[in-house]
Amino acid sequence: MSRIGCMLRFCRLFIACLITPLALLHAADTPAIQITDRTVVFTHTSTDAKDPANTSGYNLGPSIALLPDGRLMAVWFSSPSEGAASQRIVQAFSSDQGRTWGAASVLQDFTGQADFDPVLFVAGSETFLFFSAFTPQIDIYFRRSSDSAKTWTEPVKLNQPNHTTRSNGIRLSSGELLVPLHLRGTKSGGVLKSSDGGQTWKRFGAVANPEGQGGEPTIAETKSGAVHMILRTKDGQLWRSISRDKGETWSATEKTGLTATSSASHLLCTRDGTLVLTSNPGPVPLRFPLLLRTSRDEGKTWSEPTLLADRPQKVGGWSTCYPSLTELPDGTLVALWAQIKSSTGELYGDIHSARITLKD
Repeated sequence: MSRIGCMLRFCRLFIACLITPLALLHAADTPAIQITDRTVVFTHTSTDAKDPANTSGYNLGPSIALLPDGRLMAVWFSSPSEGAASQRIVQAFSSDQGRTWGAASVLQDFTGQADFDPVLFVAGSETFLFFSAFTPQIDIYFRRSSDSAKTWTEPVKLNQPNHTTRSNGIRLSSGELLVPLHLRGTKSGGVLKSSDGGQTWKRFGAVANPEGQGGEPTIAETKSGAVHMILRTKDGQLWRSISRDKGETWSATEKTGLTATSSASHLLCTRDGTLVLTSNPGPVPLRFPLLLRTSRDEGKTWSEPTLLADRPQKVGGWSTCYPSLTELPDGTLVALWAQIKSSTGELYGDIHSARITLKD
């Protein structure tokens, strides 16, 4: 081999030695996402939105939590059409970590009034259910259970007129509790905070983008102690705000750099500090597909998206939307979402779930 050939070979080997560790570092920094055990939690019972006997045809707005006794609990609102007077909140349970689900039953129903937008979260031995209802003005209520959802307290009204909850509540590293809420109409978001284990709640924040939009916020506390809020808007973008004082004040909103339709997203911080974001990428008004991304640097950068769910047929009228996630003791994530079909003379929605593994 010539002297020039030897030099070229040495250069190629040297460059390979430099690139390989960087490639491995990048691969280790972004978890591989594996989705398994896809299951239908609840299937619609009717497709006729005008049928008075239809109480469980349209199912939307699911929320999921890991109960203190190890079971998974799912809740959502069910009705012939969104906002119907017969709308109620139903529940289902899984005893095998989300692989299968039991029969649904009614959890909350103000007779003759629409109950909607349920939120589950667990703080120690306590399980909380937040929801909204027309009674007759829209307001937020909560119930709590100390025996893993076997029995519940009566609903308590929180006097937040024309506000609803939608996404997840969290227990902070300080032990305090936060539940996101927003003014209806995709307007400013904020949080309800409790420093006494859920006995009393105080409102903080009015977070919105420059156009005054900040609906259906979802929150997560990262390893640094910062609380991140992701907001629904109408401009095709996901916006973010951060609190560094446990939810009491919030930074000016900024774009995340991620496109989104005008629909709810879900943010979760795993025990190892990975942020997991589930959302619809848009464009507005499309609510499909449903994508999942991860971040290892507290939301500064995000992985390429993984497809969680898509419409079953490539025709109009389908949505896969309103995700909710929780983490199991082994680090597996379980996701819920709604699959909606809306067309002339036909309206229905089903609740779906899947198990998700993040691997380095």
